[in-house]
Amino acid sequence: MIKERRGPKSLGFLMALMLVLVGCLVGCNHGSLGLRGGSIEGYVVDSRTLVGVSSVYVVATSEEDGDETAAATRYTTTDSNGKYSFGNLRSDVWTIGFSKTGYAPIDVTASEAVKVAVVNGEHINLPRVELVQNYTNQYVHVKGTLVDGINGNTITYGNTNFAFGSTSFSNRLPTEFTTGFDVPSSVGEIKVIITVDGYKPLTIPLDNLINDYDFGRISLTPETYKVVGRWINAPGWVTSAAPTATIIARSGNNVVSRATSVVGSGDQAFELSDIPRGTSVSIEVELLGYRMNSPITVYPASDFQGTIYQNFDLKNNFSAIMRDVRIYYMSSTISSGDRVGAYCEQTGTRWPEVTVTNPAGLTLGTPQVVDLGTQALPTGYAFDFVGYMLEDSSGTHTATGVKINDDGSEAQIVTIK
Repeated sequence: MIKERRGPKSLGFLMALMLVLVGCLVGCNHGSLGLRGGSIEGYVVDSRTLVGVSSVYVVATSEEDGDETAAATRYTTTDSNGKYSFGNLRSDVWTIGFSKTGYAPIDVTASEAVKVAVVNGEHINLPRVELVQNYTNQYVHVKGTLVDGINGNTITYGNTNFAFGSTSFSNRLPTEFTTGFDVPSSVGEIKVIITVDGYKPLTIPLDNLINDYDFGRISLTPETYKVVGRWINAPGWVTSAAPTATIIARSGNNVVSRATSVVGSGDQAFELSDIPRGTSVSIEVELLGYRMNSPITVYPASDFQGTIYQNFDLKNNFSAIMRDVRIYYMSSTISSGDRVGAYCEQTGTRWPEVTVTNPAGLTLGTPQVVDLGTQALPTGYAFDFVGYMLEDSSGTHTATGVKINDDGSEAQIVTIK
């Protein structure tokens, strides 16, 4: 009987078993068997909105101790919330890159790429990654309506220039903006500059211009001039009272400027400002006790921008509102034959002197009240009145601070006693 020879077969089996064990150990160390590998996860968001970006292509690479022959690469995409994850990664330093159409890519070789040291058996949450939208060669549509800042009307004429960052549209009509322009999209702050003949340039800063944009109604301020007015020939009783006048400048039916001014002593000037360039205006004044003879009209040159000086003359441009004033002089010392008169200290108006006589056929004696008749005085202001007897200096009496009212057609009564 021949004995079985087992030596070589047993040795071969043992060698095969050792190779399997070594492979298991290597596989475990590198995570290839999923027994000891590490895992990572993170989120990708839009840099502007911070909302998760879906369908981002994510690539993770590693080189074991810089050995390119041992390089490993893994791929995945983000979900609807911008989340990505890798599992069963071998223990190593991994570099992660990101890319999606419409965004600036982050290549694994870029400095912005994410680097992470993966440890077997550990899970790592990575910081979020912000992708910046790439708007190169993309255009947006912009439009709006230009209106006059004073009357609110749509501006329909005048050479107009538009600048959207470095893109400009020159020698256009204002109404072309209603239809709009296509301009390159822009990330980051951009300045929109609009200039229209006859209006002050307007600059509108925008944080970005990455979507179609409707500016709506854009109000432009007309280039303007101003009228500086000065009161002259104001009588003393007006400057003493220092009334406040209201001054209004009109262009047609539109009020284009308004001012108030105290008519007092000294150089009481006022300004009617922001009158549109080249616009003629009719200036009206409301002043206590006065009416304008007619509005004062200012005719500037069509391209004038500056200051026009205009006098407002209370003697020639205005008429005082007058009222009859009847003076009664009262005194217990009046005698027959006395001459009685009166005057207004501020205006110098005098009432004719009257000679006192006893009424015919009466025995009641000399009248103690004398009607001096009427004279017209300006309304709205207070005056001082003096009554006198020529033959008796002790018969001088006064009525002070009497305001003449503009409240009726009957003569206002002033009694001096």
